[in-house]
Amino acid sequence: MKQFTLFTFLYLALGVCLSAIALGYPNLPSSLQTSLFVSAGLSYLFCLLSTFPFWRETTIRFYRSRNSAVILPWLVIGVNIVVTIWEVQSQNWKMEAILGALSRLIVVLPLAEIIVITWQVNSEH
Repeated sequence: MKQFTLFTFLYLALGVCLSAIALGYPNLPSSLQTSLFVSAGLSYLFCLLSTFPFWRETTIRFYRSRNSAVILPWLVIGVNIVVTIWEVQSQNWKMEAILGALSRLIVVLPLAEIIVITWQVNSEH
C-alpha cells in the first residue's frame, strides 16, 4: 500500500517550484535552466519513490547495518549549506547563484528524510 508522508509533499512542492522558476524565466542561461529541470525531475521521482514502503525499509536496513552512517547525512547537509552560502555570497547574491542554490535542495531533502526515518527507528526502540 502506498503511504504519503510529509516528504512526499515536500518533494512535489520542490519540483513544482523549480519547474515554475525554469519556465517563468525564459532569459535564464540554458545550463541553469537545465539544472533546474533536472532537479525538478529528480524531485518528482523522489516524490513517487517515497510513497512506496521499500523506500523506508531500505533506509532502516542500511541504518541498522551501518550505525556509523548516522553522521553522514548531517555532514553532507552541513557541507552543502556552507558551500551554498559561500557560492551565493561570492557571486554577490545574483539571481543565477540563488537559483543554483535552489537546485541543490534535491540533495538536502532526501538526506533530511533519512534523518527523520532514523529518528523514528530510534524512538521505537
